[in-house]
Amino acid sequence: MIDNLGRWHWFRPEDPGTRPIFHMLAEGLTPVAMGHANGVVTIGVAEADPVVRTSRREALQEPYRTMVGHMRHEIAHMLWWRLSLREDFLEAFREKFGDERADYTAALQRHYHDGPPPDWRTSYLTSYASAHPHEDWAETAAHLLHLTDITDSAVASGLSSEEMPANWDPYSEPDTARLINVAASLAIRVNHINRSMGLSDLYPFVLSQAAQRKLAFVHDWLRRGAQGR
Repeated sequence: MIDNLGRWHWFRPEDPGTRPIFHMLAEGLTPVAMGHANGVVTIGVAEADPVVRTSRREALQEPYRTMVGHMRHEIAHMLWWRLSLREDFLEAFREKFGDERADYTAALQRHYHDGPPPDWRTSYLTSYASAHPHEDWAETAAHLLHLTDITDSAVASGLSSEEMPANWDPYSEPDTARLINVAASLAIRVNHINRSMGLSDLYPFVLSQAAQRKLAFVHDWLRRGAQGR
């Protein structure tokens, strides 16, 4: 994940901003609260156990839950924090995702008590993204990293498709629509391959038009944010 972000110059020598510190914590009687605060990313390592991870995924009715997914989600919160220090970011963010100054604790309590809005799929990538603008950003940014690395892994493995340009570097691609088109086409193909072996879909999500616009916003800022362009 860190190396992937480095392709967009995050956390490389040319990046003048704060680097992440990771607290990888075992669990006691209660689960570790994963999250980010002022450059410190906390990850509970219990879910490296597939039994624990699967039981939590099913309890939360999630279609996808992995350790790399947790890492991408939590580093996304840090990337938001880094970007929020820019004068030109917050207003643009609020126009796209809403006002993050809304009470976060109350929003999560409401989400877990009442569930997501019935039409959440029209505006969000996941039900959890509907809980609060911070979580919408983190889920969207994590999915952008998922989709970009799906395509990059395909290129590195020598796979090809009619949608994929020749000699293509997904991390250099400025057009989010093209990136999403290639990633989605690859994901659909691999989903079918996984199903032939009785495995879960590689990417079990539907990208609404609203979600694609948010992905484009995140893509633009992650590609230019680390060096202040």
